[in-house]
Amino acid sequence: MSRSVTFGVYTTQLPFLDTKEAKVRPVIVVSQPHGKHNVIAIIPLSSKPNQEAVDIALSHWQNEGLVKPSIARVHRITTILQSDLLTELGQLDTSDIEALKESIRTFLNLQKPPVAEPLPGDVLGSTPLGDAI
Repeated sequence: MSRSVTFGVYTTQLPFLDTKEAKVRPVIVVSQPHGKHNVIAIIPLSSKPNQEAVDIALSHWQNEGLVKPSIARVHRITTILQSDLLTELGQLDTSDIEALKESIRTFLNLQKPPVAEPLPGDVLGSTPLGDAI
């Protein structure tokens, strides 16, 4: 497959963690292609209910091209070549995209810091160092 869409659901050949065998599995593409080889980040999907704390159950799996209730295995995020994608199955629903983004932020420890409220007397954009920061 020559093109992919971020938060699209596709199939690809994925290796098992404990053997050299591989199996065609559904995945979610979570990045645009990068570099001359078009490397993309993917999150494997599984129908097995056991999951890690950062993994999420897809709420709208039926409308996303999947045949079984599915878990996004965020803790198994990896990269592949875009050309390794086999079949396009569908696109994630908006609510599943937001849940997945939050889970990825948690997994990568990228939580947004709280927005600081300006103190009384502060002028927007002014800092003790001027424009240095």
